[in-house]
Amino acid sequence: MNLIKLFLLGACGYLLAALYDIALLYKKTWLVRLLYAGFFLTGLPFVFFFFLHTSPHPVALQVVLLLLMGFFLLLTIYSVLLELPLHGDGTLYTKGTYSICRHPGFLWYSLFTLLTASYFWYAPLAWVCLGYICCNLALITLEDVVLFPRMFTQYESYKKTTPFLIPF
Repeated sequence: MNLIKLFLLGACGYLLAALYDIALLYKKTWLVRLLYAGFFLTGLPFVFFFFLHTSPHPVALQVVLLLLMGFFLLLTIYSVLLELPLHGDGTLYTKGTYSICRHPGFLWYSLFTLLTASYFWYAPLAWVCLGYICCNLALITLEDVVLFPRMFTQYESYKKTTPFLIPF
């Protein structure tokens, strides 16, 4: 599968994730369940990257990059898929990683994606990774500006106390 197809596959995942948020806003439970697959679709191209490409780096550097990638992947999965169901109660959740910034999953995912581009050290793949970061940025901007203020009445006060992305 070439990189353009892989990019489109991941980009479709972001579109489904945006539609998932919209379905949540309008309380379309059956559609929410279906569109949840978008989150997994965003990660599927990374599996193909490992099957189709190899790293040019020495083994020691590969191991370091893989460990860092694994760490940020786990943080992404925790922040985006696990933290809210485990600790949230359906209202606005402002603790844990969400006290760092309003979109901590974006931070972890961006670091994971940049490390992936560094691991393969292949310019076309790096552009695809950069494209995914841009897709993710578009999604969280839509969430932050349009969707979340409608979903959560206290979101405006959360925006005043918690930074959008940069935790400092």
